[in-house]
Amino acid sequence: MTAVMDGSNMQNLTEYPASPENADVSTVMYPAIRACITSDIQPSRVSGILRTAGTRLSAVCEKLELLSSNPTTENTIASVAKILGQALERGEFDSLQEFNLRLREMESLAATSSPITLAAVTECLALTSASMQNYRLAADLCQQGSDIQELETSQRWHLVHLHAKLLADHGREFDDDASLQASIEILNTKTVPLAKESGDPQFLAASFATLGNVLGMIGQRRKGTRYLEDAINAFGEALKRIGPDTAPIQWASVQNSLGNALGSLGQRSSDDSLLTQSIEAFERALTQQSEELCAYDWASTMNNLAAVQQTLGRKQSDPKILKRSVESYKAVLRVWKRTEVPFEWATTMDNLGSALCNLGEHRRGPGTLKQAVAAFNSALAERHREVVPNEWAKTHNNLGAALQKLAQREQKAEIMQRATEAYEKSLTEWTRDKAPMTWAFTTANLGVARRECAEMTGNIKTADQAVEEIYAAVEFFRSASHAQYTELGEEQLSKARLLSETLVAEKDLEAAKNSTSETEDCPTA
Repeated sequence: MTAVMDGSNMQNLTEYPASPENADVSTVMYPAIRACITSDIQPSRVSGILRTAGTRLSAVCEKLELLSSNPTTENTIASVAKILGQALERGEFDSLQEFNLRLREMESLAATSSPITLAAVTECLALTSASMQNYRLAADLCQQGSDIQELETSQRWHLVHLHAKLLADHGREFDDDASLQASIEILNTKTVPLAKESGDPQFLAASFATLGNVLGMIGQRRKGTRYLEDAINAFGEALKRIGPDTAPIQWASVQNSLGNALGSLGQRSSDDSLLTQSIEAFERALTQQSEELCAYDWASTMNNLAAVQQTLGRKQSDPKILKRSVESYKAVLRVWKRTEVPFEWATTMDNLGSALCNLGEHRRGPGTLKQAVAAFNSALAERHREVVPNEWAKTHNNLGAALQKLAQREQKAEIMQRATEAYEKSLTEWTRDKAPMTWAFTTANLGVARRECAEMTGNIKTADQAVEEIYAAVEFFRSASHAQYTELGEEQLSKARLLSETLVAEKDLEAAKNSTSETEDCPTA
């Protein structure tokens, strides 16, 4: 039962390709930054939201530039497009709402212009709305744009494809499976046929890649393997249309997504061969990504690779694979720096700690386990309870597991005491009412650590407390009909009770000896 909840299960993987390297520093993001500051968005999500918003707003700037330079665009609209695009690039708008109002004015002008111009402005409005997290409105705008008559196939495909992606974004952000299903329907019935009609292999590859991503999202939420299998097939269709020579960036992105799906399916079905295929897909993606040219994409893929390496290494008890996982996480930290992306840095540091903890179990000395403890403490420097309470609790739980293993290795009661304190902190957030199953696992881990501490110190009170904690966890597992965990817990409970009884018996025996000794020392009359 020790360290059941040590946080080393494969974490959520990167589902979408990252934005251009300049997206997180460009002034185009100033309005999006202001929107995050004034909203109630969770701090851990801010970096990803800003990166995606940067990509979308950069695309808006590009589309406005194309409109302004297109000789077929009416002079008035071209002039407005140029002014708006340049102002957005320079970060001159106080809010995205202000920029959106100016786009609406431009839309009124475009309504009497050509269908192509109107569709382009509508797409800009959709991208801006999505940057404000209004995915439903953005999706509706894409549908309106795609319904405009006399559009070229390529432009209609862009709008329909964006429509599907925005529905998927809404489904992901708001746990809305209906939006994900609607996205799949559009991709199958409209996006893929339009891509085939266009004759552009990259359009078709992008359509299948997006379909794979959406299927993968549903697949990770639902039991079974069908959606994940369908996602893998979709990625395979995408890879038939492009290669590392024809579209290296897109090909690498699809390989990364394929690796995610294979990894999730391999973990769910406990299939080592699928986990190995996942690793190979990530390694193929990395042949077209580099730390120097596309650092964020490279780090995202490397992070995904590290997660699957850790899963496979732990499953096979293979220290070589675990060591590669540690090295991969350390490489990610070269890009995801604390000063630039503190939440991603802390997450990676927590994952590194888990990988080091797993590796440390296979090494005789305590050095690797000490490194794991240091990694978890580093993560806690950014994971504050008042900001990210669940992540704070998770890292304290992982820290408890690492300290527990280190205490076992060094046979030091003071380290085991620190392990119990770490578990106790996680339980202040993971309460029985808030997270019952997690509470039960962590309470069981705490009880086992407490029992081991009692073994080292001979403290009866500590042993009795361990019995109470393990008993509480076992009763929960039994009431929840978790037979496997109930059985494991009962084994630990028996050990804790035996220890308590032994310590009491030893104390009684010692007291009896002392009593006898005192009697013998008394002078006779």
